Amino acid sequence: MLKVCFISMKGGTGKTTLSVLFSYYLVQRGLSVLLMDMDPQGNATIALAESKVFDDRGFLTKGFPFVIESFLSPGFSREDFGRVVSSNIEELDSVKRETNFHLLPNFLESHKYDLHLVSNHAVPVFVREILDSLNAGYDAVVMDCPPYLSSLSYAALYGADVIVIPAEASKFGLVGVELLLTVVGDVVRRRNAHYKNIIIQPNRIKNTKACIFYLEAMREKYAQFVSPVFVKETVEVPRMVRDGVRSFGVGMSSQRLQAVEAMEALFDKVFEE
Repeated sequence: MLKVCFISMKGGTGKTTLSVLFSYYLVQRGLSVLLMDMDPQGNATIALAESKVFDDRGFLTKGFPFVIESFLSPGFSREDFGRVVSSNIEELDSVKRETNFHLLPNFLESHKYDLHLVSNHAVPVFVREILDSLNAGYDAVVMDCPPYLSSLSYAALYGADVIVIPAEASKFGLVGVELLLTVVGDVVRRRNAHYKNIIIQPNRIKNTKACIFYLEAMREKYAQFVSPVFVKETVEVPRMVRDGVRSFGVGMSSQRLQAVEAMEALFDKVFEE
């Protein structure tokens, strides 16, 4: 089970879009996937399961807030925790019968537990405890993190095997990458283990002089990290998120094919030995 963390220090990088598209791509390849929405903004949850996991008032009926509450409860037991985690996972449409595609939802309610995870020293082990409690045999776990550092961001960094940093080709995009790489290096020292890979995925790339300039600057400065195929800024990419796993089917437009090519290249880097 490979654990992949999509994380950025800046909003607007298309992080959730990439994590969802990459999950679709894995499922289309026949892998069983758990997408963990670790962002309290809940964009992945809204995109994938809005009609399934919210009540009439807009509150979550299952997901991370309930999992965190169980994990921090005074009477914590792994057996009970496993039941709580399993009951808070939502099954998604995988297209292929033999493939599992599941979501651990999230929304604003999990904000209130942020300091509690820190004060209870739970951050380094939280993701591991969740995954150890599950009997499902996932091939990959994709974690969509907030666009800022929080206890759930650090929990994902501690639990991940591979880091994917979605990045805009802009001055501030490069600043965000630099700062995040510093944080990642600090987590490597604290957890005393290196990642299998750290990948910068250029995203939302426009055909402008400024964008091309900063893309080349990114490739020059971070040559060992940058994925070889960028994702273009196009209306078809968010439409692919809306269309689900089936968006990777036959008869795709050139814009969709370019996004698929980027996911293929990202797949090769994520799973390279």
